[in-house]
Amino acid sequence: MGYIENDLLDGEKIVYSGHLHWRIFVPAFFHMALAVLLLAAEEKLRLPILILLAVFFALWSAFALIAAAVTKSSTELAVTNKRVIFKTGLISRNTMEMSHHRIESIREEQSVMGRIFGYGTIIVEGTGGGQESLRNIANPLIFKKHAQAAAEQAVSGGGK
Repeated sequence: MGYIENDLLDGEKIVYSGHLHWRIFVPAFFHMALAVLLLAAEEKLRLPILILLAVFFALWSAFALIAAAVTKSSTELAVTNKRVIFKTGLISRNTMEMSHHRIESIREEQSVMGRIFGYGTIIVEGTGGGQESLRNIANPLIFKKHAQAAAEQAVSGGGK
């Protein structure tokens, strides 16, 4: 956790570290499976266009796999005893750091598939009306519970 560990304030400790769900790799695997199916169909049907389509989807899959791997490795999520921190991006960086005292609510949204496979979206709403969301979080309910517990401790004086 390079960025977050380097950005900790005096007396600040990481309480919980989150990560992105493996779901971000699904499009890459889907396109690779499609490429394999097209190659199998070409072998039976003898249509050269299917080879071109298979190569196209295989290349698309490779780019999607690299993009997902970079996204997963360059995204950092943490709850500390003083704030909630999200960081995304490798070359360009987008960060959200909100003090527990400034957080009005933390919401978690999950679709049916998200409930089954354990991923969702975390939405942090600040007192000034600001709202930040991060999608495809693994175990968003656990992240939310840790953030709420840390905020409760900070408000009651235990996080100073």
